[in-house]
Amino acid sequence: MYFMFLILMLGSCAKRSLIQSAKSAFHSNTQCVETLRQYMKSAGCDMFLQREDGSSIILRCYKDAGKRGKFWDNYWFRISPSSLVPHEDVVDEIEAHTICLDEHNRLEAYPPK
Repeated sequence: MYFMFLILMLGSCAKRSLIQSAKSAFHSNTQCVETLRQYMKSAGCDMFLQREDGSSIILRCYKDAGKRGKFWDNYWFRISPSSLVPHEDVVDEIEAHTICLDEHNRLEAYPPK
């Protein structure tokens, strides 16, 4: 039981580490969406799965599972207006997953499930 807990904790830390690394890949004066496009393209991503939910777009690289990397062509990305104020119930989660925020867009990264 302890071993299973340790494995889950290490996996969670690794995911947070990837998100922190992604945050540092964006510069403060960057355009979030354009920079994401460049990173995904450099990871070999030419086709995308996309879903819109009214105020945001969910985007993921379309690749076979065995050909995915660790982050840019593996994670799901949510693009929403930076002016959109998150509900207080989800603000902590959204901020923890935000990797870029510019004058137009907020970009969040979520691990695949």
